[in-house]
Formats: sequence, C-alpha cells, structure tokens
Amino acid sequence: MKISEILNKATFTKPEILKLLKINNVENSKIISLASENLKHQLPKDFHQFEETIEISNNCDADCIFCHSRNNNGEILRFRLNREEIINEAIRLYKMGKQSIIIHSGYDKFYNTDRIAYIIYSIKKQTDIKITLSLGLREFHEYKAWKIAGADSYFLNFVTSNKSLYKETKTWGKFEDRLAHIAELKRLGYNIGSGSIIGLPNQTHDDLVNDILLCKDLNLNYVDFCHYSSPNGEAPENSVDELLNRGIDVAQIVLPNTNVRLNNLIN
Repeated sequence: MKISEILNKATFTKPEILKLLKINNVENSKIISLASENLKHQLPKDFHQFEETIEISNNCDADCIFCHSRNNNGEILRFRLNREEIINEAIRLYKMGKQSIIIHSGYDKFYNTDRIAYIIYSIKKQTDIKITLSLGLREFHEYKAWKIAGADSYFLNFVTSNKSLYKETKTWGKFEDRLAHIAELKRLGYNIGSGSIIGLPNQTHDDLVNDILLCKDLNLNYVDFCHYSSPNGEAPENSVDELLNRGIDVAQIVLPNTNVRLNNLIN
C-alpha cells in the first residue's frame, strides 16, 4: 500500500503505523510531516499549548536511568523553591499575560499534600491562570486534594508500553500503577496528558507503535512525547532525534483529534 493510501484511512493497523515510522525516503517523509502539520493546524488551541513551566525542585528520590536529576547523581547542584517563590512566580507570569503554567518537580517529599494544595489555592485566589501539575506518581488522596484546591490538569508519563523495557528504566512505580493513576485522575476531572520517552536503550519501532496505540486507548486530552537523554544530560543522537520527530508526526496522524507535541517532562 502506498503512503498516500495509508494516510487517507480513518483508522490504522499496527503494520501500517510501523510502515509510516520506518519510512526513510525523503519525499515520503515530507508527505508524512505535511499530513501531520495539516492535522495539527485544524485542531483548536487549548491552554496546554501556552504553558510556562515552573521548575520547583530538582531533588528526587527516584533513580530513573533517563533523568539527569536522579537521586544518585552527585554532580548536580540541587535547588528547591519555597511556597512564596512559586506563588510569586505564577503571579508574575500571569501579569505578563500567560494563560497557563506547569508546576513540575521530581519525587521530592518536601512538597507534601498540604504544601501543594496551599500553592494551588493561593495562585488561584489571585489569578485565573490554568495550573497543570507534573509531580509524578502520588497518592490518590493527594490528587483529590489538589483538584479541590483548583488544579486543572495533570501530566503523567507512562514512559514506555513495553513492560520489560519499563523495568530496565528503574522508573518510579510499576507500569500498571501509572495506568491506574491516569484512570483515577480522569475520574477526578483532571485534564490529562501522557506519553512516552522516545529513544530509550533497546527500544524498537514496534515499541513506539504500541506507545502510540496506548495513547489512543487512554483517550487523553493531549499527548506529550519526550526524548531520551543520557543520565549525564547529553543530547540524543541524530538517529534518536529523527525517530522522535517521526514518532510525533505519526502519532498526530493516528490521533487526529488530539494535540501531540514534544515536551521535556519525564514524570
């Protein structure tokens, strides 16, 4: 089947998605990118596309192989913002005309349920800015408290749909936990984003196909993919960069009603 015939379909089989991912012909690559861009331009803009990230801490109890902020990395300077610094930064961004923010950190126990709830409530009391949280796997009661405080959205990466590969990444929590938490966040009324990491060691094209299909099954509000970088924070190789761009294009084609983008959040 020709590329143009595949792109004209409403639904796609695994072999068809795999074929799109493996295209190495320059002309067909341009056709795929153009199809993705056309779909993206037709989608309504939402607040996630205008988010400013507030990195509140790079302290982390996890030792994920793909994260520069992992706990056993003793070569980086650690920082942590206090409540007032976070609130003031959110207000500053709001006064600059920003519509939404992401509050992001590693697995830092300092930010307990009440601290995060206080931050959310204080920001919402003084602004109408949208708040997305990216704090990783937390307890269900915390998600509920933060939704009541005013949080609008939550981003939780599922890392990879390959369970064996997932274990190799030493990611915080089990793969099944991540899916259960995404379901609970949806039940609580959060706007939900998720995605996977592209370029993980030993990752295959088949894995990426399954990642894209899992994003579809999860019925997400938006999809964010991020690239794998080495534990030392080095940029991905060119081959990974190419796969990343192609993966985003193909995911947008398979998920025509969902905004698909690149982000650097790995929680």
